[in-house]
Amino acid sequence: MVGHGRTERADAIRGAAVRAAGAATGVDEFFEAVMRAVRPVLRSDVWAGFTVDPDTLLNTGGYYRYAVPLHYMPRMLDIEYREGDVNGVPELSREPVPVRLLSEAVGGARERSPRYRDIIAPLGLSDEARFVLRDRYGTWGGLTLGIGRDTPPFSPEARAVARSLTEPLGGILRRLHLSRRAWGEHPATPPPPGAAPAPALVLLDEEYTPVQFSPTAPLWLDELPAPGTPFAPDTGPARGGLSPALYGVAAAVRAPGSPGFLVSWAQTRTRGRVRLHAWHLALPGPARVAIAVEPAGPGEHIALITAAHGLTPREGEITGLVLRGHSTAEISRLADLSPYTVQEHLKSVFDKTGVRSRRDLVAALFTRHTEPALLKTATADGVTGRTGLL
Repeated sequence: MVGHGRTERADAIRGAAVRAAGAATGVDEFFEAVMRAVRPVLRSDVWAGFTVDPDTLLNTGGYYRYAVPLHYMPRMLDIEYREGDVNGVPELSREPVPVRLLSEAVGGARERSPRYRDIIAPLGLSDEARFVLRDRYGTWGGLTLGIGRDTPPFSPEARAVARSLTEPLGGILRRLHLSRRAWGEHPATPPPPGAAPAPALVLLDEEYTPVQFSPTAPLWLDELPAPGTPFAPDTGPARGGLSPALYGVAAAVRAPGSPGFLVSWAQTRTRGRVRLHAWHLALPGPARVAIAVEPAGPGEHIALITAAHGLTPREGEITGLVLRGHSTAEISRLADLSPYTVQEHLKSVFDKTGVRSRRDLVAALFTRHTEPALLKTATADGVTGRTGLL
């Protein structure tokens, strides 16, 4: 139970966190603002804010300035996506209240958790709190808090604050997924001049250390830096480490049941979204995973935008056809629907996106959120609905 006075303080903290998060124009600012607002009740020695693909729940980036030391990151994501442990993002996303301590999830037997044995205990921490940020459209990210041995325990008041924030912060983070400004594409930080570099290829060994990489790898991996450590072109990615998004997809492709090939995406500093292709290798030599990095195509942008607006697969398909300039009659033929059904789907799309016409839909879902140049290349490989991998 939370007393009356503490309830009022919890409500005040919640309000401050939501207001601060709502004013943020980027993911870094979002997580910094939230943690600053909740500091009176949600104390931690280390913490990280992460973003995920709402379809695959794979890591796409986040804010890791105050996270565990860099050398723990490959093991952290290996446990998360390949080995498995309590309080994983998919597990928490299915919970009615997606907030939980590690110690609770293992019934007090912390040594049962590989994350506790290999990361939390060696860091001198006593526990870990996690909560995912989701709204009715999906899961968009979360927070992981490492609790020190001298840090006050996760109190009922802290739980109340965390529970009250999962949905409103999820909605704000979803909107940031739609904002170009959220990912370093503000005019103050334009992309480097010239065309985008050619795709990169990185080969990783058993411990996720790069053993080979293509000449373009430094260019792309500098756009996907490891937490707090810039990529060093003179030494290669082995010393600087990799982005959590790359570690995540590399671990996931090695997980039991994986088809051996996965596609995900990540956010870069200045070049928008990139597509990540990962292969599990069974070849002679040290390489166990290959990851290719390339610019994301129009399909990735449209798929994320339609997902974030809560469109159904059929609504996403019709939206993609509208964005490519097809008339109602053409959509009816291509989607094998009656013109009346097409209009009903469009009405639902308009309602969900808050627009009144096709012209407004194009402005709201495409021109506003993606590079205008993509309008010229949105051809037959555009959206066909949410396929599970962006």
